[in-house]
Amino acid sequence: MVESSSATLRVATWNLRWFPVGAAPDQPEGSAEPTDLDWLICTLRWMQVDILAIQESLATPEATQAWETLTNQLSKETGDTWRWHRQPCGRPNDHHLGLLWNDSRVALSKFDSLWQFNSKATSARNPCTSGLRPGQYAFVQSRQKNGANFHLIGVHLKSGPTVFAVEQRQKAFNRIDKAVAPLLKQDRDVVILGDFNTMGAGDRQSQKSELKYLRRFVRKENPGFSDLPVQLQCSHYFRGRGGQLDHVLVANGMKEVAVESVQVTGYCALADCQRIRGDYPLAYRRLSDHCPVVLEISDRNDD
Repeated sequence: MVESSSATLRVATWNLRWFPVGAAPDQPEGSAEPTDLDWLICTLRWMQVDILAIQESLATPEATQAWETLTNQLSKETGDTWRWHRQPCGRPNDHHLGLLWNDSRVALSKFDSLWQFNSKATSARNPCTSGLRPGQYAFVQSRQKNGANFHLIGVHLKSGPTVFAVEQRQKAFNRIDKAVAPLLKQDRDVVILGDFNTMGAGDRQSQKSELKYLRRFVRKENPGFSDLPVQLQCSHYFRGRGGQLDHVLVANGMKEVAVESVQVTGYCALADCQRIRGDYPLAYRRLSDHCPVVLEISDRNDD
């Protein structure tokens, strides 16, 4: 990671794989380990993020304690104030979305669960139905005078390499304009980021088709979105092969985003998205099967 600048805000998304236990209850023992919190804290400091959108957090007492440990230790080591928010709906052992941010740099408010991103939900009364995730919304305001402000939505769409799962993800894409329409009255700057699970229906060709569909479709969702290219064509590893599941969508006309791509870091970058043979990197076992995806935003209000 290059040194961060006071002229920019660094926003990232990272699926932290069953945070903080590290693996599903039915996963073979030894395939992954509990989240290494010390390593995670060190990584977040090295990345110099201002906002991190997290996927796959549990809502158990153990998970709550892990969030508290993260913010307390980051505050102690950086001298800044760190805060967190986790989606309130859903069962404790279900996957939840969360936001972690440096409150000395940015203020987050107006938290809401956007039911439209849960393909099984029908209204705001059941945003976490069927164990799926709604979008996690927050309004972001820089602490800097005349700094950036924008709508931020974290997402974690339905997983699965099946035709049915692809259809459910496309249903969520199709609701983007409905979800953001009320937000545009306040500000037309919108960033949607997270794990879109664009894995296709079990083969490489359908994966390419789903990625192509996503990019074409979101351009048409009001106010129009660009799926920013990643510098490397992977953000996740499964059975030794890299895949692109994580995306950053930016509303057309958002002048604060001048970059033409987002950065993938971690072992995905070290492996250059080539096939990993033999033992997986320790970061895969102790942090996640995903790698962080990072967006730079100019810290100025260009509205």
